[in-house]
Amino acid sequence: MSEEKIIVATDLEDFAEVDVIEVLVSPGDSVEPNQPIVTLESDKAMMNFPASDTGVVKSISVSVGDKIKQGDVLLVLKVEQQANDTPDEIKAETINQEELEAKLSDGVQNNIKGNATNEIINTDSAYASPAVRKYASELGIDLEKVVGSAQNGRIMKQDVQSHVQKCISGASDKRISSQHSFPDFSKYGEIEETPLNKLRRISAKHLHHSWDVVPHVTQFDDADITELELARKQLKERVKSQGSKLTLLPFIMKAMVKCLQEHPDFNSSINQSVTSLTHKKYFHIGVAVDTPRGLVVPVIRNVDQKKIIELAKELIEISSRARENKLTAKDIQGGCMTITSLGGIGGQHFTPIINFPEVAILGVSRSYTKLIKKEQGIVERLMLPLSLTYDHRAIDGVAGAKFTTSLKNKLSDVWALMI
Repeated sequence: MSEEKIIVATDLEDFAEVDVIEVLVSPGDSVEPNQPIVTLESDKAMMNFPASDTGVVKSISVSVGDKIKQGDVLLVLKVEQQANDTPDEIKAETINQEELEAKLSDGVQNNIKGNATNEIINTDSAYASPAVRKYASELGIDLEKVVGSAQNGRIMKQDVQSHVQKCISGASDKRISSQHSFPDFSKYGEIEETPLNKLRRISAKHLHHSWDVVPHVTQFDDADITELELARKQLKERVKSQGSKLTLLPFIMKAMVKCLQEHPDFNSSINQSVTSLTHKKYFHIGVAVDTPRGLVVPVIRNVDQKKIIELAKELIEISSRARENKLTAKDIQGGCMTITSLGGIGGQHFTPIINFPEVAILGVSRSYTKLIKKEQGIVERLMLPLSLTYDHRAIDGVAGAKFTTSLKNKLSDVWALMI
């Protein structure tokens, strides 16, 4: 006996909207759990959204070019009834029609019925819940100027956030355009226009917003990783025999997490009104990955709970999926702090831009040898350049220096990282 299940977009809480850039199935197609059904593109990366069950596609509710958000209906799937519940690890949420109406009272699609709850206040000035009104009031936002995205124009929290971002972006763009004119380079010789792909365009806006809003400060230091590199080489063959590759990155991630535990302000985000810090009790580390389409930042979760070899395997797997455009929404959400490495290219120090709304980012450059005077004489040591950029609203210079000092000390004590 079969039943219909409605597949809705989940794991998109961090995004106001994402674009549908490809629909990978058609009505009548058979799908299996974790099979990609649509490809989405956010301001951070392109990602695939998977099916949750084995079944046949009955109808599709989205098209290429649509913008969707958390809870929007993607498709209806005909599945055979199962005795067991859907496993927790399935990324796509499945619910029947009655559950959908109870859960999505906002009516995320025109064909889904939903009614406002008693908590909603519908006045002549705005249509929003008390919580949203309070949130807008704290930010000093006039709700009459905010466009609601829910049913009947109801204003959600993400609508207020989008309005703030548009105001900031608009003011910034206006300021830039009024101060600078773009010359006609063709007057001086032959030129060629090369359009940026969508990921690079969106990334440029995201980076500009971070640079424009966040007061960046960068702290530079070098870590002695002589013993760490010796240990890495000893473990390298063992990891290779397990089908993986051991770089310095897992060691740096473990050291970073220990520093985040000691300096919790680095593991936080500052609210939009700049009145409080949200401290995170989890330790998810973003890792910048260079792909043919541009830079993306997948997130490795619960780094504090994983061993060096586990991290090495996970880094290889998620980096591969990033380059193959197979990341899911969950893969790029929830980061506490980001690592960006130029070690394979060169250079010593640089100023990485914070991956907002995080408050810090660590840049790692290529290691180099340095002669250092020790008690036994002049010795050659392997040094790793570190560039720590932090949000000066949340972190002051003393805290920044303490963090880099703690980080380089931990990188120098490799065996403590292995525990």
